[in-house]
Amino acid sequence: MSVGVIYFLCFAGGLCYAIFVGVAGHLFGGDAGDAHMDVGTDLPLSPLSPTIIATFLTGFDGGGMLANSYFELSVGKGALVAIMTGVLLSGGTYLALFVLFRETQAGSEFSVEDMIGRTVQIITPIPEGGTGEIALEAKGTRINGPARSVDGKAIPRNAAVTIVKVVGTVYYVREIVNDDAGVRNVQPR
Repeated sequence: MSVGVIYFLCFAGGLCYAIFVGVAGHLFGGDAGDAHMDVGTDLPLSPLSPTIIATFLTGFDGGGMLANSYFELSVGKGALVAIMTGVLLSGGTYLALFVLFRETQAGSEFSVEDMIGRTVQIITPIPEGGTGEIALEAKGTRINGPARSVDGKAIPRNAAVTIVKVVGTVYYVREIVNDDAGVRNVQPR
C-alpha cells in the first residue's frame, strides 16, 4: 500500500468523522453526557472538539497527499509536512473560533457598582429634593436612569455630575462645578 493511499484513507476517515459528528450533533444535540474537559477557558470550545479534530485530519491528509503526490517528498518529510499542515490548519481554526466566541460572549451587561465615580450628564433636570434623569454609556450602550442629587439641591439639564452611589435603580449624583479658573471641581460632601 502506498503512502498516497494511506493519506487518502485518512482523508476519507476524517470526512466520514466530520459527517458523523455533524449528523450526531444535530440529532442528539451534541450532549456528551457527563464527559468534561477543562481547558482553562470559559468559552464553549476545546482543542479536542470535533470541529478541531476534523480540521486537523483534513489538513493532515491534504498536506500529506500534496507532499507525496505533487512535491514527491520522502515518506518522513511528507509526514512532517502533513503534521505541520494539520497543526497549522486546526490551530488557525481554533484561534478563529476562540476570537469569534470571545467577541460574541462579551455582552453589554454591566455592574451598577462599576458606575460609581463616573462622570455623566443630566438629561432631565433634577428639581430640589426631586428626581431627574441621567444619561451614561456603559459597554458601548447608552443608558438613561433616574437620578437624585445627594445633597437634595437642584441640578440643571446638561450639567456634568459624578455618580456617588446607587440605591435600587436610582443614581445619586453630585454636580461638578467650574471655579473661576475654569478648573472642574466636585462639590464638597
